[in-house]
Amino acid sequence: MIDLEKIARFARDIHEKNSDGHGFDHIMRVVLLAEKILQTEPAADRKIVLTACYLHDTYDEKLCKNVAQQKEKVNQFLTEIGFDETVKSQIFYIIDNMSFSSNLTTPKALDINGQIVQDADRLDAMGAWGIVRTLEYGWAHERKFYDPTEQVVKFTDKENYHTQKGTTLNHFYEKLFLLKDLLNTTEAQKIGEQRDKIMHDFVNAIEREYTELS
Repeated sequence: MIDLEKIARFARDIHEKNSDGHGFDHIMRVVLLAEKILQTEPAADRKIVLTACYLHDTYDEKLCKNVAQQKEKVNQFLTEIGFDETVKSQIFYIIDNMSFSSNLTTPKALDINGQIVQDADRLDAMGAWGIVRTLEYGWAHERKFYDPTEQVVKFTDKENYHTQKGTTLNHFYEKLFLLKDLLNTTEAQKIGEQRDKIMHDFVNAIEREYTELS
């Protein structure tokens, strides 16, 4: 029997002090979004989906210095709570191949479990909470918020994506506005429509008010 409380505690210990948009509040929203999508996808495996949701940022290269070491820590934890090698490999495959940057060069094939986790994570990067998280990340990394002279970048690979330091507002054009058309499931696509509009309204207002004062 899956022990979600134990998995949640493990993730909370890693994320609770994070203040750049990847805190445990983000993890919980991803879990809740996945639960909502799971109601419409009966073929999915709830254990795999929710475990991957809880753990999807535990060894993210943006958040930890030694990815291999941290991934092994996650692996040992899953072994200790009774996950076999087959299920662990499915969970790690999802985590390793679900991100926006991992799919820039070649889109990665995900089964329905991976698609749900990917959709839930992308949905929390969109809408009102997506705006909050984008601002948090920009402040934490001392990024310039807006510079109309700085061009939007079209990323072609993971390395380029992670080394480029653009403005916070350009991030909406470079990633967040692209997410709506990358959602997999019907339920996520419904949710994504409204969230995409909220982001566009926000960015349009920022640009309009800036122009009015110029």
